[in-house]
Amino acid sequence: MITLSPPPRRASGETDAPPQLNEEQRRSQISSGHRLIRLVRQKRFHLYSKAEFHTRAVRLPADYWLHHFVPALRAGMNETMAQRLSAAVARARRNAGLYGVAKPDVAEFIAEAFFDNWWFKAKEDNMSRVTLRDRVRELIAQGKPIRLHLPILSRKPFSPVKNRGPLPDLAELHTLARCAEAAQVIHALSPTGCQFVILADGFKYNRACRTPDAFVAAYQDGLRYWIEQLGIGDIVKLENYEQWVTAGIPAALAEERTRRYQTHCLALEERYGEHFDADELDEGMAALERLDDVGGQLSFTFWSVVGSVYYEELFALAETDSFADRHYGDEVQQLYIAYLSSLHRNLAEYRFQGLHLPMLGYFPPERTRELFRALRRRAWEAAIRYVAISLTDRDLDVVRRIDGDAIKLTIHGKKGEVHFLSATKQDVNMTAQHCCGGVAASAEGAKLTFRYRLERESLGEVPVLIERLPDTAFYREKYGALHALQKLDQPICYASAAELAGNGLMHTLLLRKG
Repeated sequence: MITLSPPPRRASGETDAPPQLNEEQRRSQISSGHRLIRLVRQKRFHLYSKAEFHTRAVRLPADYWLHHFVPALRAGMNETMAQRLSAAVARARRNAGLYGVAKPDVAEFIAEAFFDNWWFKAKEDNMSRVTLRDRVRELIAQGKPIRLHLPILSRKPFSPVKNRGPLPDLAELHTLARCAEAAQVIHALSPTGCQFVILADGFKYNRACRTPDAFVAAYQDGLRYWIEQLGIGDIVKLENYEQWVTAGIPAALAEERTRRYQTHCLALEERYGEHFDADELDEGMAALERLDDVGGQLSFTFWSVVGSVYYEELFALAETDSFADRHYGDEVQQLYIAYLSSLHRNLAEYRFQGLHLPMLGYFPPERTRELFRALRRRAWEAAIRYVAISLTDRDLDVVRRIDGDAIKLTIHGKKGEVHFLSATKQDVNMTAQHCCGGVAASAEGAKLTFRYRLERESLGEVPVLIERLPDTAFYREKYGALHALQKLDQPICYASAAELAGNGLMHTLLLRKG
């Protein structure tokens, strides 16, 4: 059985080791993929074809987003921060008795900010008000800023049912705004300030999912561009997790990290690999879950990453230089959806139909069967590597070794951590990297939403593209992420109705709730 080893002793001269992680924190933190798989089975014929996508799409100038939409978003952020700051102070005064004080002070005000359900889903059982207050008080007494760490925004996977491109869109822009709002409230209350550090772990988990490195780098560049446009760079910092770890730990520990990762990969495959059957997934995954906790993590991780892995065998089929056709072309989409919707099938027994695919040629049943076997194996190997690197960094307690003072936020909310809501309340279980951002009309105006591409196109939503820009160094530098989006023909968002996007007045209707 694979055990989760405690962190090794530090070498002489190193600072004391931070508190060890509890068992719950050592489990892989990843979102469930079962809802997506069910959705694909229900709506497998609802993705737009290439022709329909371009027929329905509207284009808005890049300058609209820079000079109208982003300023409107920033104005909304300022209004929200002012309201939530007052609310935190008022709550602290009401809850003074919970802290054992007659009159709350700065530390209590800040602790209450972490219990604001606008941005957090804090639970006393995970981290209590008093614990947060005491940590904040100690940091302020030492003259240290309140640092918040959030591992999120790794990369947008190549997944036709989740998105139509791998670059940050309106969903990421909204998540960055939420991070800045939460940090700004704490910053305004704390005499030592606050910094919100996003640990963008795309290169960490790229060991597993194998998205091409250039696109992970482009995703992080896009996030930095939006941080600059929002004017939040003084309080929100994006760190490339792998570079941050490499710079923050001794060389000996970096070598130990590599060794442990490789050891975990081998041990996981040796113990659990016999239960993986590329033909019959359900029985094998159920057997893993019965074995032990790590087996359960592997099963859960497999079903989660199966819609996020970079499937080279699939994306190499279209022999074209067109990025969109290679990853989101009609035939590729058809095969991808057939693959996800057949995960419950026994490949050895299921009778596939031959497929006539104009760009790819005729796919006899056996070729489809072998392709799907290969994709399932690739997803299993990704799950092994994903759990291996998660176990490794938890074994070594890497994040706390680098910055033991930081308050850790997560999107899952485990013991010893604070649950951060990176999306709106109505989309609380969705993260920006796994969906498309959108704007939906409401009775009060327009609200931002987080949805899978498949959900949006099944509802007939309108892709909003960026108007064509010249491909010169000047335009690439000036428009950054916007230029990259239009080059790939990736929507910056979807709109629930054509008139919402077509008149260029979305920003005047923008209403952000939770």
